[in-house]
Amino acid sequence: MTVLRISKRPQSIVMAPFSGDGVLWLCLGVSLFFAVRGIATDLRQVVDLTEIKQVEKDDKIISEGTEEALKLDTLLKLSQSTSHDLRAAALRIISERSTKGDTRDLLLEQLASKHKITQGRALNALNFLVSNRALSRTSICSRLGDLPTYTALVNCLCNFLSEHLERTSLTNSPILPKTRPMGEKKALSIMNILLPENVPEALEAGIISRWLCKYPFPCAQTDPSRRRDVVILMKTWWSDDTIMSSIFSTLSSHPDGIKQLRKYGLMGSMIEENDQDDDDNDADSDVWMVDADETGGTFGRSSRRLQEGTPREQALRRRRREAMVLSDGGRPLGNEDIIQRPIE
Repeated sequence: MTVLRISKRPQSIVMAPFSGDGVLWLCLGVSLFFAVRGIATDLRQVVDLTEIKQVEKDDKIISEGTEEALKLDTLLKLSQSTSHDLRAAALRIISERSTKGDTRDLLLEQLASKHKITQGRALNALNFLVSNRALSRTSICSRLGDLPTYTALVNCLCNFLSEHLERTSLTNSPILPKTRPMGEKKALSIMNILLPENVPEALEAGIISRWLCKYPFPCAQTDPSRRRDVVILMKTWWSDDTIMSSIFSTLSSHPDGIKQLRKYGLMGSMIEENDQDDDDNDADSDVWMVDADETGGTFGRSSRRLQEGTPREQALRRRRREAMVLSDGGRPLGNEDIIQRPIE
Protein backbone atom coordinates (compact mmCIF):
# COMPACT_ATOMS: atom_id res chain seq x y z
CA MET A 1 0.00 0.00 0.00
CA THR A 2 1.42 3.23 -1.10
CA VAL A 3 1.17 6.31 1.25
CA LEU A 4 1.17 9.83 -0.23
CA ARG A 5 2.85 12.57 1.90
CA ILE A 6 1.68 16.10 1.31
CA SER A 7 3.88 18.86 2.62
CA LYS A 8 2.46 22.39 3.31
CA ARG A 9 4.77 25.12 2.16
CA PRO A 10 4.09 28.82 2.74
CA GLN A 11 2.97 30.57 -0.38
CA SER A 12 4.42 34.00 -1.11
CA ILE A 13 1.83 36.75 -1.81
CA VAL A 14 2.78 39.01 -4.67
CA MET A 15 0.95 42.46 -4.69
CA ALA A 16 -0.21 43.85 -7.93
CA PRO A 17 1.50 47.05 -9.07
CA PHE A 18 -0.31 50.48 -8.61
CA SER A 19 -2.84 51.31 -11.19
CA GLY A 20 -2.83 54.59 -13.13
CA ASP A 21 -5.68 56.14 -11.04
CA GLY A 22 -3.85 55.52 -7.78
CA VAL A 23 -0.74 57.35 -8.92
CA LEU A 24 -2.89 60.31 -10.00
CA TRP A 25 -4.65 60.59 -6.65
CA LEU A 26 -1.36 60.32 -4.79
CA CYS A 27 0.20 63.18 -6.76
CA LEU A 28 -2.91 65.26 -6.32
CA GLY A 29 -2.87 64.83 -2.53
CA VAL A 30 0.81 65.75 -2.27
CA SER A 31 0.27 68.83 -4.44
CA LEU A 32 -2.67 69.99 -2.32
CA PHE A 33 -0.64 69.57 0.85
CA PHE A 34 2.19 71.80 -0.37
CA ALA A 35 -0.27 74.28 -1.86
CA VAL A 36 -2.09 74.71 1.47
CA ARG A 37 1.20 75.24 3.29
CA GLY A 38 2.35 77.80 0.72
CA ILE A 39 -0.91 79.77 0.91
CA ALA A 40 -0.79 79.81 4.70
CA THR A 41 2.79 81.10 4.64
CA ASP A 42 1.91 83.87 2.16
CA LEU A 43 -1.09 84.94 4.25
CA ARG A 44 1.10 85.26 7.34
CA GLN A 45 3.51 87.47 5.40
CA VAL A 46 0.64 89.69 4.23
CA VAL A 47 -0.56 90.11 7.82
CA ASP A 48 2.95 91.01 8.98
CA LEU A 49 3.42 93.56 6.19
CA THR A 50 0.06 95.28 6.72
CA GLU A 51 0.19 95.37 10.50
CA ILE A 52 0.45 98.88 11.98
CA LYS A 53 3.05 98.70 14.66
CA GLN A 54 3.27 101.27 17.44
CA VAL A 55 6.51 103.15 17.63
CA GLU A 56 8.37 102.30 20.77
CA LYS A 57 9.07 105.02 23.28
CA ASP A 58 12.80 104.68 22.87
CA ASP A 59 12.55 105.31 19.15
CA LYS A 60 10.39 108.41 19.80
CA ILE A 61 12.90 109.83 22.23
CA ILE A 62 15.68 109.30 19.74
CA SER A 63 13.58 111.01 17.03
CA GLU A 64 12.88 114.04 19.23
CA GLY A 65 16.51 114.29 20.14
CA THR A 66 17.46 114.18 16.48
CA GLU A 67 15.03 117.00 15.70
CA GLU A 68 16.45 119.17 18.45
CA ALA A 69 19.97 118.54 17.18
CA LEU A 70 19.20 119.84 13.68
CA LYS A 71 20.62 123.31 13.00
CA LEU A 72 18.68 126.09 11.32
CA ASP A 73 20.88 125.94 8.23
CA THR A 74 20.05 122.27 7.83
CA LEU A 75 16.35 122.93 8.35
CA LEU A 76 16.49 125.71 5.77
CA LYS A 77 17.92 123.34 3.18
CA LEU A 78 15.34 120.69 4.06
CA SER A 79 12.52 123.23 3.74
CA GLN A 80 13.63 123.85 0.15
CA SER A 81 13.69 120.16 -0.72
CA THR A 82 11.67 118.79 -3.61
CA SER A 83 10.32 116.08 -1.33
CA HIS A 84 7.00 117.06 0.16
CA ASP A 85 7.55 114.98 3.31
CA LEU A 86 10.98 116.47 4.02
CA ARG A 87 9.74 119.98 3.39
CA ALA A 88 6.70 119.55 5.66
CA ALA A 89 8.80 117.98 8.42
CA ALA A 90 11.33 120.83 8.31
CA LEU A 91 8.60 123.48 8.45
CA ARG A 92 6.93 121.69 11.36
CA ILE A 93 10.18 121.65 13.35
CA ILE A 94 10.80 125.34 12.63
CA SER A 95 7.27 126.29 13.65
CA GLU A 96 7.48 124.33 16.90
CA ARG A 97 10.76 126.01 17.81
CA SER A 98 9.31 129.44 16.98
CA THR A 99 6.30 129.09 19.26
CA LYS A 100 7.94 128.01 22.50
CA GLY A 101 10.61 129.21 24.86
CA ASP A 102 12.77 132.27 24.32
CA THR A 103 12.13 132.29 20.58
CA ARG A 104 8.41 132.83 21.14
CA ASP A 105 9.05 135.61 23.65
CA LEU A 106 11.36 137.36 21.19
CA LEU A 107 8.80 137.03 18.40
CA LEU A 108 6.04 138.61 20.49
CA GLU A 109 8.38 141.36 21.69
CA GLN A 110 9.28 142.27 18.11
CA LEU A 111 5.62 142.12 17.11
CA ALA A 112 4.76 144.87 19.60
CA SER A 113 7.80 146.94 18.63
CA LYS A 114 7.34 150.44 17.18
CA HIS A 115 10.35 149.97 14.92
CA LYS A 116 8.82 149.37 11.51
CA ILE A 117 11.44 146.95 10.15
CA THR A 118 11.43 144.84 13.31
CA GLN A 119 7.64 144.88 13.43
CA GLY A 120 7.41 143.93 9.75
CA ARG A 121 9.66 140.90 10.18
CA ALA A 122 7.64 139.70 13.15
CA LEU A 123 4.39 140.14 11.22
CA ASN A 124 5.75 138.15 8.28
CA ALA A 125 6.92 135.35 10.57
CA LEU A 126 3.69 135.14 12.54
CA ASN A 127 1.55 135.34 9.42
CA PHE A 128 3.53 132.45 7.94
CA LEU A 129 3.07 130.36 11.08
CA VAL A 130 -0.71 130.76 11.25
CA SER A 131 -1.63 130.75 7.56
CA ASN A 132 0.81 128.39 5.81
CA ARG A 133 -0.94 125.31 4.42
CA ALA A 134 1.93 123.02 5.32
CA LEU A 135 1.32 123.83 9.00
CA SER A 136 -2.47 123.56 8.90
CA ARG A 137 -2.47 120.22 10.73
CA THR A 138 -0.21 121.37 13.53
CA SER A 139 -1.28 122.95 16.81
CA ILE A 140 0.37 126.32 16.15
CA CYS A 141 -2.83 128.38 16.43
CA SER A 142 -3.91 126.69 19.64
CA ARG A 143 -0.49 127.34 21.21
CA LEU A 144 -0.66 131.00 20.21
CA GLY A 145 -4.19 131.53 21.49
CA ASP A 146 -3.18 132.93 24.88
CA LEU A 147 -3.02 136.30 26.65
CA PRO A 148 0.63 137.19 25.83
CA THR A 149 0.04 136.65 22.10
CA TYR A 150 -3.18 138.67 22.04
CA THR A 151 -1.57 141.44 24.06
CA ALA A 152 1.36 141.71 21.65
CA LEU A 153 -0.99 141.64 18.66
CA VAL A 154 -3.26 144.32 20.13
CA ASN A 155 -0.20 146.47 20.85
CA CYS A 156 0.83 146.02 17.23
CA LEU A 157 -2.61 147.08 15.99
CA CYS A 158 -2.64 150.08 18.34
CA ASN A 159 0.69 151.18 16.89
CA PHE A 160 -0.94 151.33 13.46
CA LEU A 161 -3.61 153.78 14.68
CA SER A 162 -1.20 156.70 14.49
CA GLU A 163 -0.36 155.80 10.88
CA HIS A 164 -3.85 156.50 9.52
CA LEU A 165 -2.65 159.64 7.76
CA GLU A 166 -2.14 159.07 4.03
CA ARG A 167 -4.89 157.86 1.71
CA THR A 168 -4.25 154.30 0.59
CA SER A 169 -7.69 153.40 -0.79
CA LEU A 170 -10.35 155.02 -2.96
CA THR A 171 -13.23 152.88 -1.69
CA ASN A 172 -16.16 154.85 -0.28
CA SER A 173 -17.39 152.76 2.61
CA PRO A 174 -18.83 153.37 6.09
CA ILE A 175 -16.54 150.70 7.60
CA LEU A 176 -13.31 150.73 5.56
CA PRO A 177 -11.05 153.75 6.23
CA LYS A 178 -9.26 155.20 3.23
CA THR A 179 -6.11 155.65 5.31
CA ARG A 180 -5.45 152.03 6.32
CA PRO A 181 -1.67 151.39 6.49
CA MET A 182 -0.23 148.60 4.39
CA GLY A 183 1.01 146.53 7.33
CA GLU A 184 -2.27 146.70 9.22
CA LYS A 185 -4.03 144.30 6.87
CA LYS A 186 -1.53 141.54 7.69
CA ALA A 187 -2.02 142.12 11.42
CA LEU A 188 -5.79 141.98 10.91
CA SER A 189 -5.45 138.65 9.11
CA ILE A 190 -3.45 137.21 11.99
CA MET A 191 -6.00 138.44 14.54
CA ASN A 192 -8.85 137.03 12.45
CA ILE A 193 -7.22 133.57 12.46
CA LEU A 194 -6.25 133.52 16.15
CA LEU A 195 -9.34 135.23 17.61
CA PRO A 196 -11.69 132.17 17.52
CA GLU A 197 -9.16 130.19 19.56
CA ASN A 198 -9.79 132.19 22.74
CA VAL A 199 -12.14 135.19 22.64
CA PRO A 200 -12.08 135.88 26.43
CA GLU A 201 -8.27 136.20 26.41
CA ALA A 202 -8.46 138.56 23.43
CA LEU A 203 -11.01 140.70 25.26
CA GLU A 204 -8.79 140.80 28.32
CA ALA A 205 -5.88 141.87 26.13
CA GLY A 206 -7.93 144.89 25.03
CA ILE A 207 -9.03 144.12 21.50
CA ILE A 208 -12.10 146.32 22.06
CA SER A 209 -11.16 148.52 25.01
CA ARG A 210 -7.76 149.51 23.63
CA TRP A 211 -8.04 149.15 19.88
CA LEU A 212 -11.50 148.95 18.28
CA CYS A 213 -12.95 151.75 20.40
CA LYS A 214 -10.27 154.06 18.94
CA TYR A 215 -10.37 152.77 15.39
CA PRO A 216 -11.17 155.45 12.77
CA PHE A 217 -14.27 153.95 11.20
CA PRO A 218 -15.69 156.36 8.58
CA CYS A 219 -19.19 155.99 10.02
CA ALA A 220 -17.88 157.14 13.42
CA GLN A 221 -16.47 160.34 11.95
CA THR A 222 -19.70 161.62 10.43
CA ASP A 223 -21.98 164.26 11.91
CA PRO A 224 -24.01 162.90 13.59
CA SER A 225 -21.73 160.02 14.51
CA ARG A 226 -22.88 156.48 13.82
CA ARG A 227 -20.35 154.72 16.01
CA ARG A 228 -23.11 152.74 17.72
CA ASP A 229 -24.08 151.27 14.35
CA VAL A 230 -20.66 149.78 13.57
CA VAL A 231 -21.75 146.17 14.22
CA ILE A 232 -24.84 146.53 12.03
CA LEU A 233 -22.87 148.20 9.25
CA MET A 234 -20.29 145.40 9.39
CA LYS A 235 -23.06 142.96 8.54
CA THR A 236 -24.53 145.17 5.81
CA TRP A 237 -21.27 146.31 4.16
CA TRP A 238 -19.18 143.22 4.95
CA SER A 239 -17.85 142.94 1.39
CA ASP A 240 -16.01 146.27 1.76
CA ASP A 241 -13.81 144.91 4.56
CA THR A 242 -14.18 141.14 4.91
CA ILE A 243 -11.42 140.68 7.48
CA MET A 244 -12.67 143.35 9.89
CA SER A 245 -16.24 142.11 9.39
CA SER A 246 -15.14 138.59 10.31
CA ILE A 247 -13.48 139.90 13.49
CA PHE A 248 -16.67 141.71 14.49
CA SER A 249 -18.73 138.62 13.69
CA THR A 250 -16.59 136.55 16.05
CA LEU A 251 -16.79 139.15 18.81
CA SER A 252 -20.54 139.73 18.45
CA SER A 253 -21.21 135.97 18.66
CA HIS A 254 -19.62 135.79 22.12
CA PRO A 255 -21.60 137.01 25.19
CA ASP A 256 -18.62 138.86 26.70
CA GLY A 257 -17.85 140.35 23.31
CA ILE A 258 -21.37 141.76 23.02
CA LYS A 259 -21.08 143.32 26.48
CA GLN A 260 -17.84 145.09 25.63
CA LEU A 261 -19.08 146.22 22.22
CA ARG A 262 -22.05 147.90 23.92
CA LYS A 263 -19.93 149.21 26.76
CA TYR A 264 -17.55 151.03 24.43
CA GLY A 265 -20.25 152.36 22.13
CA LEU A 266 -19.75 150.15 19.08
CA MET A 267 -23.08 148.38 19.38
CA GLY A 268 -26.50 149.71 20.35
CA SER A 269 -29.03 148.18 22.71
CA MET A 270 -31.56 145.61 21.59
CA ILE A 271 -34.23 148.31 21.16
CA GLU A 272 -31.95 150.44 19.03
CA GLU A 273 -31.02 147.42 16.89
CA ASN A 274 -34.69 146.61 16.29
CA ASP A 275 -35.37 150.18 15.30
CA GLN A 276 -32.33 150.08 13.06
CA ASP A 277 -33.71 146.98 11.34
CA ASP A 278 -36.91 148.90 10.63
CA ASP A 279 -34.86 151.67 9.09
CA ASP A 280 -32.94 149.23 6.91
CA ASN A 281 -36.21 147.99 5.40
CA ASP A 282 -36.93 151.47 4.05
CA ALA A 283 -35.07 152.08 0.82
CA ASP A 284 -35.16 155.87 1.06
CA SER A 285 -33.37 155.83 4.43
CA ASP A 286 -30.52 153.56 3.34
CA VAL A 287 -28.75 155.96 0.99
CA TRP A 288 -25.04 156.65 1.26
CA MET A 289 -23.46 159.55 -0.61
CA VAL A 290 -20.45 158.77 -2.77
CA ASP A 291 -17.56 161.23 -2.51
CA ALA A 292 -19.38 163.00 0.28
CA ASP A 293 -16.33 165.09 1.16
CA GLU A 294 -16.14 166.57 -2.32
CA THR A 295 -19.87 167.21 -2.70
CA GLY A 296 -20.25 168.90 0.65
CA GLY A 297 -22.68 166.33 1.95
CA THR A 298 -22.52 164.04 4.94
CA PHE A 299 -21.24 160.51 4.57
CA GLY A 300 -24.16 158.78 6.17
CA ARG A 301 -27.87 158.37 5.91
CA SER A 302 -29.80 161.28 4.58
CA SER A 303 -32.15 161.12 7.55
CA ARG A 304 -32.77 158.93 10.56
CA ARG A 305 -36.21 157.39 10.87
CA LEU A 306 -35.96 157.60 14.63
CA GLN A 307 -35.77 161.38 14.44
CA GLU A 308 -38.56 162.10 11.95
CA GLY A 309 -42.31 161.87 12.18
CA THR A 310 -44.67 162.31 15.06
CA PRO A 311 -44.43 160.15 18.19
CA ARG A 312 -47.49 158.26 16.92
CA GLU A 313 -45.70 157.40 13.68
CA GLN A 314 -42.61 156.27 15.56
CA ALA A 315 -44.69 154.03 17.83
CA LEU A 316 -46.44 152.57 14.79
CA ARG A 317 -43.07 151.80 13.21
CA ARG A 318 -41.88 149.98 16.34
CA ARG A 319 -44.97 147.77 16.37
CA ARG A 320 -44.55 146.37 12.88
CA ARG A 321 -43.29 143.08 14.25
CA GLU A 322 -46.40 142.72 16.43
CA ALA A 323 -48.80 142.87 13.48
CA MET A 324 -50.58 139.93 11.82
CA VAL A 325 -51.65 139.76 8.18
CA LEU A 326 -54.77 137.73 7.43
CA SER A 327 -55.88 137.17 3.84
CA ASP A 328 -57.65 134.47 1.84
CA GLY A 329 -55.29 135.03 -1.09
CA GLY A 330 -58.04 136.00 -3.54
CA ARG A 331 -57.13 139.69 -3.74
CA PRO A 332 -54.16 142.00 -3.14
CA LEU A 333 -53.24 142.77 0.44
CA GLY A 334 -54.50 146.01 1.93
CA ASN A 335 -54.45 147.90 5.21
CA GLU A 336 -57.67 146.20 6.24
CA ASP A 337 -55.84 142.84 6.27
CA ILE A 338 -53.31 144.03 8.89
CA ILE A 339 -54.23 143.41 12.51
CA GLN A 340 -52.00 145.04 15.13
CA ARG A 341 -52.13 146.08 18.76
CA PRO A 342 -53.71 149.51 19.32
CA ILE A 343 -51.30 152.36 19.94
CA GLU A 344 -51.79 153.93 23.34
